[in-house]
Amino acid sequence: MDMFDGRKVFSVYDGQGMNTLAFQINKNMDNGVEILSIEKLKSFIESVQNGYRKTFFFNPEPADEELKEIVFLTIKPGEAILNAGDFKDGILHVGKKPGNIKYSSIKITGDESEYKEFQYTPNFKRPIAIVDPILGDEVKPVVFFDTNTNSMKARMKILPHKSYIAIEVVK
Repeated sequence: MDMFDGRKVFSVYDGQGMNTLAFQINKNMDNGVEILSIEKLKSFIESVQNGYRKTFFFNPEPADEELKEIVFLTIKPGEAILNAGDFKDGILHVGKKPGNIKYSSIKITGDESEYKEFQYTPNFKRPIAIVDPILGDEVKPVVFFDTNTNSMKARMKILPHKSYIAIEVVK
């Protein structure tokens, strides 16, 4: 199937100075327990009059009739806006209140960098995304195996005197 099949991708418009990130909420079952995780969607960017069009795509692509829950974070200078939507069969509905999402800011006031650790889900997905609003992108985690807990974890480096946005999937 063509990657640009309109039933498998969607586009958003960002005006000058705006940057929209899209995350899909994954729901999986592990031993009868629902496991939630968040995953940033990849996109292609093209310049259009007075801004940019971002075309987001799913990997793997959704099956026919499959509903995808999407969270949008739009960053503007000094402002961040959180929206949610549903995507199904090429139709995107935006504007509902994000459910299962905890949104907060992180800022370290000391002079030392700090590491935030979190556990990965059994399918190597994570329940949190930390975004650097200056770069307009996700802080990449370093994955490691914790021998004390016998589980996969990740660590993200948070720099002092800098604000970050945390988006976490919760039940």
